[in-house]
Amino acid sequence: MARNPVSKAASRAIKRYFPEREFILRTEGRVVYLRISRGIQLSVLALIFAGIGWSAYSSVGLFASEKIIDAKDESILNARLVYRNLLSDVSQYQERFTSLTDELQKNHALVLGLVQTNWSLQENLKSAESRLQNQRQEESNILAARAALKKKLSRIETDMQQMNKHNFNLRGNLSSITSNLENALAQRNDAQLKVGKLKTRIGNLETNIEQLHEAEIESVERLAGRTQRNIDYVESILKRTGLKLAKLLTEATAGKGGQGGPFMAISPLTDPADRLKAGLVNLDITLDKWDAINQVFNVMPLSPPLDQYSISSHYGKRRDPMNRRWAMHYGIDMGGALRTSVYATAPGVVRYAKRKGKYGRLIEIDHGQGFRTRYGHLHKILVKRGQKVDYRTKIGLLGTSGRSTGPHLHYEIIHKKRSINPWRFIKAGRYVFQRQ
Repeated sequence: MARNPVSKAASRAIKRYFPEREFILRTEGRVVYLRISRGIQLSVLALIFAGIGWSAYSSVGLFASEKIIDAKDESILNARLVYRNLLSDVSQYQERFTSLTDELQKNHALVLGLVQTNWSLQENLKSAESRLQNQRQEESNILAARAALKKKLSRIETDMQQMNKHNFNLRGNLSSITSNLENALAQRNDAQLKVGKLKTRIGNLETNIEQLHEAEIESVERLAGRTQRNIDYVESILKRTGLKLAKLLTEATAGKGGQGGPFMAISPLTDPADRLKAGLVNLDITLDKWDAINQVFNVMPLSPPLDQYSISSHYGKRRDPMNRRWAMHYGIDMGGALRTSVYATAPGVVRYAKRKGKYGRLIEIDHGQGFRTRYGHLHKILVKRGQKVDYRTKIGLLGTSGRSTGPHLHYEIIHKKRSINPWRFIKAGRYVFQRQ
């Protein structure tokens, strides 16, 4: 096969410029022949070119690294400016934290006031029941005294009848009959005087009992009115969450027994004792409703889980932050600083406290009455499954774990396995704080 002309030309050039060379070295009468082949010459030439190339590459690299260092110096200056801006934002967040802390303390005072009011109402009810029992005891004593008086009058009438019979039998002795009649008349007058005094005393006692009944009726009605005002106030707060209050109260009182029967209208109550009994029944119904509302109110998550936050994504339909496609968002995203404290929004039991897919580190708390809350994308979990937590217990730190674009808290409220807009609950809680 014929060789390529280029290859032939290269072979001739190599033979021409790099022939085999031989050097003769003579030292102290000794002669040494040093032979340098064509391959060694080509290798030395290649090393020379490689050194020249490496020097050129190093020079270019040094020039490029100086430009990179200048660019990094400029980025460091920009980072310092951003850091100063962040320090300014932190000071503003601290002021907001102080104001929110004051509001939370006021809210705590309102809750304590409601609990104290409930306790005082129960104590007043116990006092009213005790006084009613005393009044009933006095009524029974009066009835016993009245029965004894009737018996005594009956005996007096019987004695008078016997005396009349005795008078007929003793007609023969006029002086004795007269004396006996005078004695009988004296005894009768004395008995009539005693009867009049007893009737007066009975009338006074009945008047006192009626006055006591009126005072108790007024006290019971005042307690019922105060309780009803508290009920109306709490109902106005709970209605702001968007839940059906009647259904919640029915579920809260389930298992306490029912009532029923045909409706039979009665005439207006005029007797004080009947009016007092009706008032106590009404007060008992009102207090039962107040207890049921308290059961729901005490477990509802009405406060925000963060002291300082901004809403970065609301509940409902939104564009997904990752793929920008429309999707349903079943909670709210609350932006904040990394490792910000996250608090339980109501007392309850921790049902889940570990990683869960795209939620990242997740905590789920069962508050009772069908309410559950979820706290997702946490940096750290501070509670364990099965642990009981109180209102405002620190349960974790805000982070960006799971499917997240930055530090924030994904907060959900679930009632009876159905997601609810948490922002309504937070706004209802703010209304409570404003009323304080």
